[in-house]
Amino acid sequence: MNDKPYRPQEDIVTLMKQFNQPVRESPELPDPDTRLLRARLVFEEALEFIKGCGCTVTMTMPGKDGKEQTAVIDDIGVVLDPHGSPDFAEYVDGCIDQLVVTYGALNAAGVKAQPAWDEVQRSNMSKAWPHCSVCDAVLERSSGPELVHPENSNAHHGDWQTVLKVHKRPDGKFIKSPTYSPADLKRVIAEQILQGKGA
Repeated sequence: MNDKPYRPQEDIVTLMKQFNQPVRESPELPDPDTRLLRARLVFEEALEFIKGCGCTVTMTMPGKDGKEQTAVIDDIGVVLDPHGSPDFAEYVDGCIDQLVVTYGALNAAGVKAQPAWDEVQRSNMSKAWPHCSVCDAVLERSSGPELVHPENSNAHHGDWQTVLKVHKRPDGKFIKSPTYSPADLKRVIAEQILQGKGA
């Protein structure tokens, strides 16, 4: 059993700071670029969930014999509304409502959030590049999950630590570390199924 406290918002603060994303200390409506980014991220994840449910998004269009449904899930996007005005209370309400329906979707599937959350957080943090705190060398993955110094296991007489850094392309896009490992949610789900069976 995992004794790690389940603190999803604090984990995301850690993730955002690691990837140089602004985190405010008190409530303030984000700037337009940040609002657009967050709206797009929420929308993309919602579409991913819809696909994961075996569903799609359709639009009613006139057809030869009346109206027909056309799948548009890959043809729609999110942009700033030049005539719209943001509403901070609705911004927060939308975020909380998403948490409510997301936890509801997990509960409907019988999935405990914390183990899945911890695995996704581990994977997201592995996108950062591990460097040696002394010589700045990029660390490598050993045959197991451990990170090792590229020179040898006793580099700097063992007196170094792992420092995570962000690497970006010239256009600003983050580059995943060679030690990145995707979230293994199939394993997490399988473990919960076995626990449910009393194995």
